Amino acid sequence: MKLIIRKLKYSLLLVLLLNLVNCYYNPLVQKVLVPDPKEDSSILLGLPLLGLTPTSIAISITGQIRDETGAAVPNAILTVNSRSNGLDGLDSSATTDSGGRFFIHLSTGSTTFAVTKGGSSYFSFTLLVSSPLDIRVTEIKDNSSLVEVSSFFAYPPGNQPSFFELTDSGPKNNTYVENAPSMLSFYFSDIILLPEDEVPYSTWFSENILITPPVSVESVSIQGQSLHGMPDGFVNETYTISLGPGIRSQSGTPLTPRTISFTCGSSCGLPP
Repeated sequence: MKLIIRKLKYSLLLVLLLNLVNCYYNPLVQKVLVPDPKEDSSILLGLPLLGLTPTSIAISITGQIRDETGAAVPNAILTVNSRSNGLDGLDSSATTDSGGRFFIHLSTGSTTFAVTKGGSSYFSFTLLVSSPLDIRVTEIKDNSSLVEVSSFFAYPPGNQPSFFELTDSGPKNNTYVENAPSMLSFYFSDIILLPEDEVPYSTWFSENILITPPVSVESVSIQGQSLHGMPDGFVNETYTISLGPGIRSQSGTPLTPRTISFTCGSSCGLPP
């Protein structure tokens, strides 16, 4: 009896092994377990359709030009000298507005611009657009005055956004002043929206403009497109002044945040 049971076990095991072998060589199962290399290559060829390889596209962007003191550069003309990807409908030039901003329709890839101001050559730069979130300058040439090209944003074609910009300041950015400034002055690209009636100007100033290290600012006044205040407490130190988006234009556009820096010399803090 035991011998019969043992033979039955071996027979069942043999049948199971044969079924597994036949299953592996079944054409349908074989196709799943060992795919056809030709089919694999066809899948790889389809990857560009999924956007997995670089493809040039048209994109509308804005950027800003400032001079070495941080002042916006209006009426500068940008002319395209060369581009790595040519597409139909791209712009060949642009002009900066009162806030130093230019708006232009480009393709992804590299574009080199020549910039002129007042009819004279100003500088040239190369802009690399990798995606709407990755726009940067890779090279600036003939830049004896150390201009700044920055503040890039992409926007939907035909829907140009509005900006409210700091156009100049006193003290100016990246400067050295020997004596403590008696007045802080800020100039904007549009009329400033006044604080609400119950908010003192000095409170509004401290809520929207951060000075580090801190100094007190009194006698704040707003006059159209300019803002002024009388500071007290400057010493021999490097200061940063950060202006936030709580400052708005009369039309309600928030200020593009901006930080300026200057150094107060050895006479700062001394009695006049």
